[in-house]
Amino acid sequence: MDNKINLNFYGVNYQKPLQDKKEAEVKEEEKTVQNNQGKNVAADEVLNAMALSGKQNIAFAGVNAINPKDYLDEASIARIQNSMLTFTGNVENYLNVIDAEFPNLSDAQKQALAYQAVLKNM
Repeated sequence: MDNKINLNFYGVNYQKPLQDKKEAEVKEEEKTVQNNQGKNVAADEVLNAMALSGKQNIAFAGVNAINPKDYLDEASIARIQNSMLTFTGNVENYLNVIDAEFPNLSDAQKQALAYQAVLKNM
């Protein structure tokens, strides 16, 4: 009879630490959610951080140069180069037309319209 009582106490004592551990985990999750919701960031700060990361990426862009010959054959390289020349030529043509028709648009708006026109006709 003593063994049954000891086993019963063991079960009770074992379950209590598990319950305490689960409650502690729930409290930690709640703290994490509260910290994320409580932090407000101005939109200008986000845009400035994005602009800074873009400038940093440009600084590292030439560090690891990729040689297309390592991955493509000569025919594929020539095909890609020709398609890029065609694309840039089409963009320039549309930019000239848009500039003549809509001189008051900003350069970014003119480029966006030219890209959309070229991609639509592809």
